[in-house]
Amino acid sequence: MTAGIEDLRTDDGIRPDAGSEQHPVTRRRHRVGLLGCSIVLVGLGVAFLAASTFAPEMVDKVTGDVKVAVQRQLHQIVAPGELPVIRLGAEGGMVELDHCDGTFTEMVSYRVDAVLPLFAAHNNCGGDVILGWDIGQRVTVAGSDVVYEVVEERHTPKWSNVEELVGMSGEFMVQTCFYGENKMRFLALAPVESPQNAG
Repeated sequence: MTAGIEDLRTDDGIRPDAGSEQHPVTRRRHRVGLLGCSIVLVGLGVAFLAASTFAPEMVDKVTGDVKVAVQRQLHQIVAPGELPVIRLGAEGGMVELDHCDGTFTEMVSYRVDAVLPLFAAHNNCGGDVILGWDIGQRVTVAGSDVVYEVVEERHTPKWSNVEELVGMSGEFMVQTCFYGENKMRFLALAPVESPQNAG
């Protein structure tokens, strides 16, 4: 009898069918794991749907903040050391702003004494690039060799009076809205130097 059992063993001393009785258990565990993951994902989807229905501003803020953080990281990975570039577009008002062409529209309604020229873009039309900038951030404007630096920042509620921007220093401002908040961000930019003299 002993010889018969040894004959069934492989060279490494393990029976060929060893563990086969556990194989269905392993498959069952994988199915339970996949089912558990599916339930979690469906639950997250339902929670996200409920949140977007009952608290759309909160969802907009969270997803917007994530988008801005990802854009910032992506720029550092794809173009390390390169300054962000913005495109200043035509002058106009809400109609031009709503064209959503990737440029910052010069807002004629903000042309008031002691207020810098203002270029605005909706956050979901490329304006959110400025939400990731801090004071001191250097940028360039498409079609220009001038390097600009963010020198001042202001936040106002949406539809505030333009007079709240009086006295900001710099050459011009860029503006967009925060995601999920009744708040606009204004950044004043001033020229620093041309790339040839940068060092």
